[in-house]
Amino acid sequence: MGGQAGETAWWVLVTAVLAGVTALLAASGVTYSASGLAAGRGIAWGTLPLAWPPRLEGSTLLPPMAAAVALGAVALVARRRGGRPAPPFGPLLGLSYVASAGWWLALGMASRRGLGAPAGLLAVADQHPSDLLDAASGRPPGPELLVWGLGQLGIRGATAVGVAFTLIGALVVPLVGLAVRSLCHTPAARRLLPVLVFAPWAPFAVAGPDAVTAAVAAAAVAAGVVGSEPGRRAWWALGAGLLLGVSGLFAYPAIWLGVAVAAAYFVRRRPMLNVITGAGALAPLFALRLAGYSWPEGLARAGADLFDHAAPTWLVPDLLAVSVCCGPALVRAARRISMTPGWPFLVGSAAAALFALLMGLAAGGVQASWLPLFPWLVVPALAPRPRPALPGDTSSAGRLPYGLVGAGALVATALAALLMPG
Repeated sequence: MGGQAGETAWWVLVTAVLAGVTALLAASGVTYSASGLAAGRGIAWGTLPLAWPPRLEGSTLLPPMAAAVALGAVALVARRRGGRPAPPFGPLLGLSYVASAGWWLALGMASRRGLGAPAGLLAVADQHPSDLLDAASGRPPGPELLVWGLGQLGIRGATAVGVAFTLIGALVVPLVGLAVRSLCHTPAARRLLPVLVFAPWAPFAVAGPDAVTAAVAAAAVAAGVVGSEPGRRAWWALGAGLLLGVSGLFAYPAIWLGVAVAAAYFVRRRPMLNVITGAGALAPLFALRLAGYSWPEGLARAGADLFDHAAPTWLVPDLLAVSVCCGPALVRAARRISMTPGWPFLVGSAAAALFALLMGLAAGGVQASWLPLFPWLVVPALAPRPRPALPGDTSSAGRLPYGLVGAGALVATALAALLMPG
């Protein structure tokens, strides 16, 4: 099977097989409830927070309508442009952010969870920051510190904080676009933006702190990749390191996306920038150590025995979550891995995922905790085919796969309707 229809069919087949294997494992006695769901609830016995029947109300129509209007506008602009120069890349990044934020808000309104932030985070707004630096909890302090900071700005309440999380998290799309433009050239970055905007992982990002983690991690990678371009000063590398350190305060595996930055330094032949970025990444961790929080201790408490929560049986539902969240574009990305100059992004994502698996941090809930990784996994979907003969050859780049983007938007709409209340 070839073309977008064939790739969508392959995605449906792979997803169905993973769901079937997960169900068989659960039926054989394996308990998948570490994601916070009671055993027997949710799709595939608690591996994804989805439930039947779907929520079908007037707001359910908002996401598909928004997607149809946006994709129609993209197709119309592309047709009208003809031989004219492409629009500047900067305004496209701005439009991609507006489209992402609007799309995410529409998905939040269509889901049972709504736009409210997790209730467990809201109580920290009135606490002292020193009380939030508790390594014994096993949770990184970033989300709670952010809620406290928002409270100091007057942003309180579930909906207000949830909307703030959503608007911050939507920055991940233009930030990933910046990084892809640097390594994969402008045509690929332009055409990747709609794929990122309407990706199926969006319902899991709405109103959650993991979306903020994804945005901070994407900012770190973008700063490192763009900063490694010829003529850039070392301040970019320092900024990338600081952002990586901050991302590690939101989610332990996120800091391993620094492998993508190190690989970009290797490609650009600027190895000394690794030293600057590494020092920058340690700075936030050291600062909180002085304030009384030990990042290594928190990681040790969050981790589990390699053959317990990180048992191989969790690999199948984790792959199921990746397939569902990345959507049909993941099949095209898998077919074009060898053609993309953005391979450092894949290496960084794989390193972060492997770290999470080995440390026992991927025992459920990866549809949210792996949000920082998902955007980078679909980068090869817009790799040129055939591969350009020379580096920097932008004459051929993958066309925008409207079918895959539309399918991803439909999957996102379905997930929003099936999403269980938080």
